[in-house]
Amino acid sequence: MKNRLLPSVTLALTSLAFVGCESTSQGPSAAVNNQPVNNQMAQRIDPAPETKSFQGQKDVFQGAEYDPGTGNLPAGAKRITMRVGQVMEVFRGSFAPGDGQRELAFYLPVEARSVVQLVVETKGFTRTYFLRAVGIGDTVGGVVERRWLNAGGYDPKDAADEGRIQNAVRAAPYLISVQN
Repeated sequence: MKNRLLPSVTLALTSLAFVGCESTSQGPSAAVNNQPVNNQMAQRIDPAPETKSFQGQKDVFQGAEYDPGTGNLPAGAKRITMRVGQVMEVFRGSFAPGDGQRELAFYLPVEARSVVQLVVETKGFTRTYFLRAVGIGDTVGGVVERRWLNAGGYDPKDAADEGRIQNAVRAAPYLISVQN
């Protein structure tokens, strides 16, 4: 009887230890949600340039013009405005085993890393993602599934995962603007 009781008690105590751990749901940081809404600076991004031809000109092709225009933010987009040197929490991810959720991570494409640097802090089963503004410019990032990233957590594992990451960032982008 005592031999059967010991594993049951040990399992119960172990599960109680994990119940006391901090359980935070995954999602954007409160700092991102508290950003002032400024739709006047929002720019719509059109994927293709517009070709114009001019009557009376001898050249067949005059050139392409790209006019992003201004408009409302895309649905699901979050705008982050920072100053050079500023550090801001942008996302919290949880990787607790058995919580039934896929682990999410914040992703920055390679071209964004000259504007902002991604800093990751791990405490228990929670990963907190911070952005540090290192240069002036506008860029984009987003939340993706952690399994699409390599062991370092900063780059896609392969071309298929890179496509999945691009679709996830397009669906809910974090539009990051760094000013002086």
